[in-house]
Formats: sequence, C-alpha cells, structure tokens
Amino acid sequence: MGFLIFSIFGTIAALKTNKVVFAIMLLICFLFFGLATDLFLGGKTGFFALAAWSELFISLLGFYGSGAVLVNKVFGKTVFPMGKSIL
Repeated sequence: MGFLIFSIFGTIAALKTNKVVFAIMLLICFLFFGLATDLFLGGKTGFFALAAWSELFISLLGFYGSGAVLVNKVFGKTVFPMGKSIL
C-alpha cells in the first residue's frame, strides 16, 4: 500500500516530464492497486490480471523509452517521439 501512495506522488511529478514516463508511472499505480486489491480480497480476482497486464505494458513502454532516449541522443534529433510534458 505504501508503494501505491508513493507511486501516486510519482505520477503527479511525472506530469512535468514526458508522456512515456507519465504512462509508465500511471501503469505502476494500476500495478500496485491490482496487487494490493487482490491481496486484500483473498486472491483469485480479476485485479491480479490487471496487475499482470499493467506489468507487461510497463516493460514494453520502458523498452521503448530507453531505446528512444538512446537513438534520439545518437542521431541528435527526435527519431522516436516521447511526447511533451502534460503540464
């Protein structure tokens, strides 16, 4: 539960970065919400599936984001867009 609260603050802070980081942080909130809810409800709920899918998309966006930073830096221009900050 503590990680969920920390993730919510991190998601708010991510509004000032880019859309990829914000999406990752938002998915981390869904991940911790799904895990905590599944635990409190005794398991075998759909919330575990929410957590699992969130974790998959976190990893995919993480790979995209890290690759985008590397390629954009090497080429000196935006090859893979990350999106502007929301705020």
